Amino acid sequence: MTTANKLTIMRIALIPVFLVVLYLDFAGARWWAQMQIKAGFKKEWFQFSRTFRLWGILIATVSFSLADPLMYWAMNALLGSLTDTDMYGSIGGAVDIENSLGMLFGNAGSVFAGTMADLCATSLLIIMLILMSPCGGEQKKRATIIPSCSGLDTFSYLIPKYVMYPGTVFVTGFLAALISGGLCNLLFTDGKVSGGMVLLGAFLCAVYMAFFTAVYMSIGLFTSRPGVVTVFMYVGVSIVQMILMSLDLTKFHPLTLRSLVIGEMFRDDFVLADNAASIIVGIVLSLVIAVMMFVLTLSVIKSKKINNQEDKPEF
Repeated sequence: MTTANKLTIMRIALIPVFLVVLYLDFAGARWWAQMQIKAGFKKEWFQFSRTFRLWGILIATVSFSLADPLMYWAMNALLGSLTDTDMYGSIGGAVDIENSLGMLFGNAGSVFAGTMADLCATSLLIIMLILMSPCGGEQKKRATIIPSCSGLDTFSYLIPKYVMYPGTVFVTGFLAALISGGLCNLLFTDGKVSGGMVLLGAFLCAVYMAFFTAVYMSIGLFTSRPGVVTVFMYVGVSIVQMILMSLDLTKFHPLTLRSLVIGEMFRDDFVLADNAASIIVGIVLSLVIAVMMFVLTLSVIKSKKINNQEDKPEF
């Protein structure tokens, strides 16, 4: 008798025990359910921390928070040295480099907004590529059989993913935005961003990044096609935002957070009180949609039937 057969017989013998635990309410009756969730978190944490994924997310966020301000600072220094030459005199002498490009390369608010744009676009693209395996790739490779045979139910399999990955993206995005804001104020003298606006911008950026990750994870998990979903999400967000802007629907939805942090918040004419309602609605809708996507993913995965025959579809 093989080990697999022995484990199957043991599971059958334990069925009455599980029934008693599930239907009788006594001290410790919920211990098994708690152990399932703990096992799910342990599985995801090992898969996350013992691979390049955790460091990849840190690099994808923190690198932009450091590189962008330093790059703009270097460009500003280079342009400042050019103002001492007669380079533009041969073109007409009417162009003042310092005035025409100073707002782009020498303004703390503009540089901070540019960094936030990279965090909300390029960083998220890298994060999606890093998380392809836990966000649908393991279903495609039939690894979903493993948690089913290990005693993990669908809820205990999914809840660690929705806590760990969006939570990590939220924390790293928030810290990266704070680092960028402080570095911009340190390197540039014009257009400094107040501490309160840096904190608010970092929080909104982190909420949007976590929301984006949760939506990406949901679609990837119930389609088992994370590569296609990565392209769809990266291109689709820009298209949807362009459509909303053409229809003048720029407020009161999750994409409002993205629009604010990539530039609008750090303009001189921005009034926080006029946008407070839109910000609150955007945050609430982000949380509500993320929860709804989790419920939808749970329902879809529960309805899937795994088929191990090589000549038939996986589900």
